[in-house]
Amino acid sequence: MIADALLSDLDDEELVRRLEGFWRAADTRMSTLPVHNPALAVMVTPLRRFGRFRFAAVVTPWCMAVVAVPDTGIKLPPDGVTLRLDLPAGEVDFVVASMEDGGRYGTASLFSPMDEFDDQVIAEEVALAALDELLGETEPSETASLSVNLDRRRLLGFGRGTSDGGS
Repeated sequence: MIADALLSDLDDEELVRRLEGFWRAADTRMSTLPVHNPALAVMVTPLRRFGRFRFAAVVTPWCMAVVAVPDTGIKLPPDGVTLRLDLPAGEVDFVVASMEDGGRYGTASLFSPMDEFDDQVIAEEVALAALDELLGETEPSETASLSVNLDRRRLLGFGRGTSDGGS
């Protein structure tokens, strides 16, 4: 699908600028809603690569999410369909969406609404830490499957017990 290539053809700096512009435009529309946290602004982290996707965490005044942008040649399912990606932290479900101009990506919510945050710096630090936890430091093999429902409390170290089923 040609539309999928619109974002994947951009270099990292251009892609971050494009994502920031997209969410800033949405911020204008969201600013009058009760979920809008005026203490926060739109910020997109530097991109990280895993497999055939580039990932960024996005902070907005109404949500924090991880965005997955596929490499050229990967056809995403239709908008609204869940795309499950196998990341170092486990399987994460991304909902496929499109920008107004046809750029397509997947998004996985970390926080919504953002009323737990009253400081931009803290929100940005949490976004970076979440991306680090999801992607780790390892490089995937070329044959890694890209197909845990994301528990934000466990992801950020707030969960109780372990996830390995120990009694």
